Amino acid sequence: METSLRFDSNGKSLRLFAKEKFSNDDNYVLTVSGSLDTKDGRVESRAYVRKKFFPEAVLSRVDMGLSYATTADDVKYGIAGKKSFELTDDGLTTLDVKGGVTMGSKARHAEVSGAVELTQKIFNFQEDQDLKLRLGYDYGQIRENNWTFNTDFKDRWDVRYDL
Repeated sequence: METSLRFDSNGKSLRLFAKEKFSNDDNYVLTVSGSLDTKDGRVESRAYVRKKFFPEAVLSRVDMGLSYATTADDVKYGIAGKKSFELTDDGLTTLDVKGGVTMGSKARHAEVSGAVELTQKIFNFQEDQDLKLRLGYDYGQIRENNWTFNTDFKDRWDVRYDL
């Protein structure tokens, strides 16, 4: 089980977050997650089931599935794809192109998303400390072993600490 403490600039409260993934040999994945807001005791949860495909000739990965979040009270169906391009021989610098379509059971229109991101991994940045830098269109991430900082470069940011 993955657990973390999370603080974001919008909610301005600390959350205790937990997530568990269950998978089988057929590449079906069930993910269940939830968070507890330490400020007001509010609980939010999410569950999603997806099937992963790995059509290496075309894409690095394709996910199809459905999700339910207590905040939206709606079942959403979606498909997403990702293609990774290694920019260096050691595979530590990659360019990832991602895209997806999601539609809720109560929605009239589909939500389309896309991203292009450059990722640089630096092993042993300092002794026993790895670093991962991710830069996408209108967002960025710095990840160190247990700490993660995300930003949209405007007004929103969050910090996570993995327990």
